[in-house]
Amino acid sequence: MKGSRRVLVAGVVLALVGLAALPCRSLAGDQSRAKDIVQQTCAQCHRLEGKADSRFNLRAPDLIWAGSKYQRPWLIRWLTGKEAPLYAKGYRWDLTDVPSKHPMVTESEANAIADYFAEHNTDPRVTVGAFDLSKVTKFEVAFGAKAYKAHACLGCHTIEENEKLIGGQQSAALQKSGQRYDKDWLFRFGLNPQDFVPHSGEFLADATEPQLRAVIGYLMVQGVPDFQYYEPWTSPEFSKADAGRGKVLYKEYCAQCHGFTGKGDGPAASGLEPKPAIHANMPFEKLPMEYLYNVINHGGPSVGKSPNMPYWGLTIGQQGVADVIAYLKATFKGAPETAAAPATSEANTCTQPRMTVKAPAEFLATTNPLAASSGAIAAGKTLFLKTAQPVACVMCHGEQGDGKGLMGAALVPLPRNFTCGAMMKDIPDGQLFWIIKNGSPGTGMMPFAGLPDEQVWQLVQYIRSLAK
Repeated sequence: MKGSRRVLVAGVVLALVGLAALPCRSLAGDQSRAKDIVQQTCAQCHRLEGKADSRFNLRAPDLIWAGSKYQRPWLIRWLTGKEAPLYAKGYRWDLTDVPSKHPMVTESEANAIADYFAEHNTDPRVTVGAFDLSKVTKFEVAFGAKAYKAHACLGCHTIEENEKLIGGQQSAALQKSGQRYDKDWLFRFGLNPQDFVPHSGEFLADATEPQLRAVIGYLMVQGVPDFQYYEPWTSPEFSKADAGRGKVLYKEYCAQCHGFTGKGDGPAASGLEPKPAIHANMPFEKLPMEYLYNVINHGGPSVGKSPNMPYWGLTIGQQGVADVIAYLKATFKGAPETAAAPATSEANTCTQPRMTVKAPAEFLATTNPLAASSGAIAAGKTLFLKTAQPVACVMCHGEQGDGKGLMGAALVPLPRNFTCGAMMKDIPDGQLFWIIKNGSPGTGMMPFAGLPDEQVWQLVQYIRSLAK
C-alpha cells in the first residue's frame, strides 16, 4: 500500500516537473504546443484514448471524452488552479485518502488545451441536444433531488443542502456540478455509468428516463444560483387555452371526485380521506399559477396534497392542463366569506375539533430551541406569508392566521385558526413542528419536509405570536 502511494505521488511530482520545464510563452491557439502539453504531461496520469476501464486500473480520470464532458469555463479554471479538488479523498481511494495536487498551467495554455480536447477528445456516443436545459422546471429539480437520494447517489457523492455539504466522499463532488459538466454528456453518462468506469463502484440505477432527466436537471443547477427555470404555463398551449374545452375535460375527469359543480361531491368523494377540494369555494384567478399547474399536471403529492389526486398531465396533455385551468378560473370565484371554524361552545367559540395524529413522544417533549425574538418571529412571518414551499402558509391559513386563506374554504376540515389562544395553548411546540414537517393526514395540511429545522422553528414562533 505504501509503495503504491509512493508511485502515485511520484507521478504527480513528475507531472509538476514536466510543467515547470515548459517554455513560458503564449500558447493561445497553438494546437501543436497544446498537443505537447497533453501528451507529455497530462498523459502521465490520464488516458487520452482507448476503451473504458476500471478505476482500479487507472491513475486519474480518463480524458478520452474530455472534449464532450466539461464546460469550457470550468475546464479553464480547473487547469489554472482555481477549482477545488473533485475527489475529496483522492481518485484512487484504494491507495490514498487525500486529494492529489493537480498541475497548473497558464490561462493561455489552458485555452489551448481546451481547444485540443474539443477537436480530438469528443465522445461519439453523446447526442448533442439530448438534454434540453432550457425546459428544466423547479418541480423537476425538486423531484430530481428526491430521486437522487432514493437511488443512493448520496452514498458516494457530496451535494450541498441548506448550505451544508452532505454525502459520501468516495467519488466526484457534485455540489458545483452545474458549472462543470456538459449537460448532454452527463445525461449519456447517467444512462449507464459503467460504460465509462466499469466495475469500480459506479452504480446502475433502476430509474425511468423521466427520473434520470430530473436527476440530471437537479445536478445541472448545482452551483448555478441564478439558474433560469422554465415555466410551463408560459408555453404556447396556455396562450391557446380554451375554457369551453376545459369544461368538457372537467366533466370527464375532475367531476369524478370534485363533482360536476365543483362542490366536492363527486361519486368517489364519499370514500376518500382527505375529502376532495371544494372548487366552488376557491377563487382560482387569485391562486399562484405554479401551484395550479403542478397540482393538475403532476398530481396532489407534488404540492403536498392528497395522493388521491392523480397526475393528469400524461392523460390530457399540456393543452388539456391549460384548458382545465382556464375553465377553473372562468368558473369558480370563491366563497363570499370563509369561516375559520364553527363554534363549539359559548365559552370557547374558536376551537376546532381534530383527530390529528400525535407526534412521537420525543417531539412532544421538545420545546422550541429558538427564543421568541423579533428576528425569529419576523423570519417566520416571511416564510408564512411568502417563501414557504411548496406553497406559502397564507394561502390556506390567511394573512391573519385565522384560517381564512384563499384556499382555506375549499378544505374539509377547514384550516387551523392560529389566532385561537384557547386552542393553541394546548398544542406543544413539538407537535406543531411535527405537523409542519410531516403534514396532517385526513386534512389539507401538506408536509413541509424540505424546510430546514431552523425555519420550521421560526414558523412555530410566528404562529405562537398570532394567538390571542
